[in-house]
Amino acid sequence: MNALTDREREVLALVAQGLSNQQIADTLVISERTARTHVSNILSKLGVASRTQAALLAIREGIAPAPRAS
Repeated sequence: MNALTDREREVLALVAQGLSNQQIADTLVISERTARTHVSNILSKLGVASRTQAALLAIREGIAPAPRAS
């Protein structure tokens, strides 16, 4: 997790909330392509194969809160 930049941590928290690349882009006022690049870099740095795995790791590490049960 320490290998992630501040921006990547921010993007990872949004991924953990279930946001799409376009929603991340809109939230952070960046292009969808930049959001996609951030997500790709995050997956690579964390050594995971999916957004779901990255989200679970973010929750476990305290970068994002665990989802609340309805």
